[in-house]
Amino acid sequence: MSEAIEQKLEEHKSLFKDELDGTKVELTRENIQKAAANSINVVNNGFAYDDYFKMGGTVSKMTFQSTKNFKDFVKNRSAEKIK
Repeated sequence: MSEAIEQKLEEHKSLFKDELDGTKVELTRENIQKAAANSINVVNNGFAYDDYFKMGGTVSKMTFQSTKNFKDFVKNRSAEKIK
């Protein structure tokens, strides 16, 4: 194991950055499970939201901006279904 990883484990710090950016890093089930609340930035499209929730992601783990984008996405999708 590398010294940097061992040092972080000894300090009881997460090996992940404070914020996981879905636009730059592929989100995995493991990353999502280990992420803190309000720390995941999800790409703003339907496919990304579907994949995120299928992997066990929750709204509480999304950043504030991602949550707002998701709310708008759901609102627009509901409006399209009514038409």
